[in-house]
Amino acid sequence: MNKENWALLSVTVNLFQSAIKFVGAILTGSLSMLGEAIHSLSDSTASIIAYISIKFSEKKHHRFPYGLYKLENIGAIVIGFFLIIAGVEIGKKAFEERIVINKEHLPVAILIMVVSLSLSLTLSFFERRAGKRLNSPTLVADSYHTLTDAFGSFLVILSLSASHFGYEYDRYFALAIAGLIGFTAINMLREQIGFILDISADKETVERIRNIILSFDDVVEIKRLLVREAGGRIFIDTTITIKAKDFIKSHNIADAIERKIVEEIPQVHSVFIHYEPHDDGGLRIAVLVDDKDGIAESFGSAKKIMIFKGGEGPEVLEPNSRGEIEIAKILGNLNVDIVISGHHPRDSRAKWYLHRNGIFVWEPESRNIYEAISEITKNV
Repeated sequence: MNKENWALLSVTVNLFQSAIKFVGAILTGSLSMLGEAIHSLSDSTASIIAYISIKFSEKKHHRFPYGLYKLENIGAIVIGFFLIIAGVEIGKKAFEERIVINKEHLPVAILIMVVSLSLSLTLSFFERRAGKRLNSPTLVADSYHTLTDAFGSFLVILSLSASHFGYEYDRYFALAIAGLIGFTAINMLREQIGFILDISADKETVERIRNIILSFDDVVEIKRLLVREAGGRIFIDTTITIKAKDFIKSHNIADAIERKIVEEIPQVHSVFIHYEPHDDGGLRIAVLVDDKDGIAESFGSAKKIMIFKGGEGPEVLEPNSRGEIEIAKILGNLNVDIVISGHHPRDSRAKWYLHRNGIFVWEPESRNIYEAISEITKNV
């Protein structure tokens, strides 16, 4: 079943319980049972709120392009307040005067409460499990509210049983249950308000995401990792450094990271990955030099290769071969980022080799080596 069906089931069960408790209260004249019937009616109201919040949380509007998913958290907060009201209600009952019960109908009343207790426990268990599986905070909150109804039913059973033997001990159980309900409600409100304020996901989830990102060999470091949770969804915004000079390769790595995160953590709603190239000490710039110590007109006319890195003095190489393909291979082996040449290579295989190694060819305006490097410094 989906979230809406579970919420409707909760409404139906709680209305049924409220009706049979009203019948039992009329038969026995038990005020505690009447109060529990009202309590179940409040459960029904909370379940209706849960259904409405789930129904509209998936809707989108031009004013709300990300959807109304936080309605689920708002619904859970409303249910938290209902829990507090229920706790106060049960606590107040603990201080009420002794109730005179019509013992003739006690077996029927106890049977009604046993049925109600069983229904509440069963619904609470399965609804909470479904809420966790479907990542719905509203269903989880409603399951806890249904559980308080089970406690209330148990209290009434104790009260009716004690009345059968002439004892009144229900007030002590009522106080303990009221305290437990209040504790549950406060924790729920604190958690849901945190989600509304975009609180970070739990440490375990954040660490899991971090490990997934770092499992990729091309990822050097994670500069920033922001993970928030709201409406049963997880949103990720991260900045990483990648060992890839080629834009296409970097983009493919980022896509692969996103796919793996979504596959391993299904509740992830969106992943924004900002990637930066790894800086290993500065660009490696190669200059193809002709026999007049100027910039070579083409790859084939290069007599020397000058390598500049991080402001250091140039390293000069004199290749044995003069072919475009051989020059492209040498540049690839040197891990060059940019090569300065009068023109791109004409040979398609040389072009492919440069592209595969992420080497960018810069055609300068000036044929002076240092003026050409200055162009790159200003533009890159």
